[in-house]
Amino acid sequence: MNETTIQFMLTTIMELATLLCAYLGVRLYKLSRIARMAIITIPLMLNIVLYAVYRTTPFFYLAVILLICIPFAWTRKSQ
Repeated sequence: MNETTIQFMLTTIMELATLLCAYLGVRLYKLSRIARMAIITIPLMLNIVLYAVYRTTPFFYLAVILLICIPFAWTRKSQ
């Protein structure tokens, strides 16, 4: 596989992972705060690392999407 194919596959996988983790991190309100934050921050860190490696904008925008989700996943009341 060449580098372009690998980058395309990583972009597709991270797009799907970002959308799924953003939805789950916000919707799974019965989980603890730490679990919801882990669901969001793990793909966030992966997007940041992939952006640093490939310097393409999709990874940057995916990281921004997850950053926007953080205030909605971090609730004030502990459950």
